[in-house]
Amino acid sequence: MMTPFNNTRRHRRFVVDLMHIEGKAVFTCEAAVDNLSVSGVSLLTERVLMKGSSYALNITDDHMDITLQGTVKWCSDHDTANGPPEQAYLKYAAGLEFADLDQETVKRLSRFIEKHLIDKHSQVKIHGMSGVRCNVRFDLDHKGTALLDVPETYGVRKLSLGGMLIDSARDLAPDTRLHMEITLPGNARIDFVGRVASRVPSPERTGHFEVGIEFMNMPERDKIRLKEFIRRLYLEDAGFPVA
Repeated sequence: MMTPFNNTRRHRRFVVDLMHIEGKAVFTCEAAVDNLSVSGVSLLTERVLMKGSSYALNITDDHMDITLQGTVKWCSDHDTANGPPEQAYLKYAAGLEFADLDQETVKRLSRFIEKHLIDKHSQVKIHGMSGVRCNVRFDLDHKGTALLDVPETYGVRKLSLGGMLIDSARDLAPDTRLHMEITLPGNARIDFVGRVASRVPSPERTGHFEVGIEFMNMPERDKIRLKEFIRRLYLEDAGFPVA
């Protein structure tokens, strides 16, 4: 089922790709705000956003920093031919709907919209809500100011107490730090910060990379779960029965 991977590393690695262990990592990418209301946003992104998925969106200017949670209602290809050259890499357009905003966030978002309205004669009425939709969306003079947290899944190829080798479609720069998680058999989830220790092109999948991740900042309860799982791999590899 799995085979040990012996080398001079501090911790023994096990090949676990046949166990289909998957994980998630959160990447931050830029997005350009097209129009905005207190109930949702239309934006341009470099990556496809999955309909029905939730994303964290951070909208900023020199004086405001607003973090919002939005659910994707639609996503489509975006024609970049008539756009500014600096946004040519933003090949997708998406609409996100905000949910469960507290009153303070609604007020701050309303002030942000008023500050950046293209039509300064327009007025933002935060009471103009109908269900979860706002009656009007506003075009802004403040483009390219949003950061989007995009979760992505990856497959775990090898695993040890100190780190793992994953398969990724991203060419991650060495020493990059990411918020990550993996789910072990039995639905045991482990959260941690991962540091990119190495990356090489995958010999098996064109456009993919084998990325070595070092575990960092792992909660104690998750360290215990990982140690127990590795202990079971040791026993199984030695031929001992594992309950």
